[in-house]
Amino acid sequence: MQEYDFALSWSVKVKERFVDVLIKECYRCGLSFLWCCDENVEDIIRKLKDNYLRAKFVLDTEATYNKEKDPYAYFCYAAKDTQAIVVNDPDRTRHAVDKSVMYYELMNAGIDVPYSVIVRHWQPSHFKLGNEEKKKLGIPFVIKPACGYAKEGVIEEARGSVNEIIRARKFDPNDSFILQEKIFPVELEGKRAWFRVFHLFDKIIPCFWDDTTCIYSHIAESEFRKFHLEPLAKIVAKIASISQMQWFSTEIAIDNKQNLGRFVAVDYVNDQCDMTSQSESPTGVPDSIVDFTACYMVKMAEKLINNESLNTKYTVLLRDAEITLRGLGEFPLPLIQDRGFNVQAKAVS
Repeated sequence: MQEYDFALSWSVKVKERFVDVLIKECYRCGLSFLWCCDENVEDIIRKLKDNYLRAKFVLDTEATYNKEKDPYAYFCYAAKDTQAIVVNDPDRTRHAVDKSVMYYELMNAGIDVPYSVIVRHWQPSHFKLGNEEKKKLGIPFVIKPACGYAKEGVIEEARGSVNEIIRARKFDPNDSFILQEKIFPVELEGKRAWFRVFHLFDKIIPCFWDDTTCIYSHIAESEFRKFHLEPLAKIVAKIASISQMQWFSTEIAIDNKQNLGRFVAVDYVNDQCDMTSQSESPTGVPDSIVDFTACYMVKMAEKLINNESLNTKYTVLLRDAEITLRGLGEFPLPLIQDRGFNVQAKAVS
């Protein structure tokens, strides 16, 4: 049997910075590496099913669980069925990436989210908003697929016409979609108070992320303290507790509507973080975060493979400091498959 320590699903055989650092770090740690891409994914699935191949840890960046016969979804499940640790676990991910599900879960957990109307895929295309719904949504509002990603199928400046809803439905007729209140953020010394926050096991990494330009800026400790951004970490930790995901990002904004100044989770769980670096694209993630994420992913994979105890207490990784905050709880541990039964990794506080 072929056995690999670390497997990555990455559709094209192109060594972006993130992949390059992952591979180098695996080899530095003595971990064997398997690259699952379009060229070999079907063959890998077949070998997994026939017990010719096994991966101990799988990092998924490709699976689309609401897409029929998606090969990377099959790969993740085939790996899970052979006792691999999959980040993120396919069953948890299917649940967490559906915005029509997470909207209610986050709201019920006390997290502020934009007012939304959920339109199920079985509802007619000539669906019309009621007067009260229009009032709460405001004009303009946003229309987005429930299981969408990367702004695909999103209508940013919707005004409530039937044609807009018909157009949104055409993107994916089998998906529900969300009509969402548009958030207008406050400004913090010239920066839009819109953030993308990464959750990486026990690390929370907050960035300014301008939703109009998609430019990142890793938040410094002085900014974090000055602008009282502690709610960013608290919201992300709570989303992790609800979703049970190890690696994801979310968008949070400080709402300027009616001078409320509330922290609002705008885009709940993005399970496959785009790790294009700033050195590769102006809208990429800061190189230091890309490098840290790749190295820390390998470090955690090694600990999980070796069944080492994990520290589950969160720290917040800022541009120039790593700090602890009270009340964040513990990060959700991955599922470990052991002789067909799910058990949790060992935790130490």
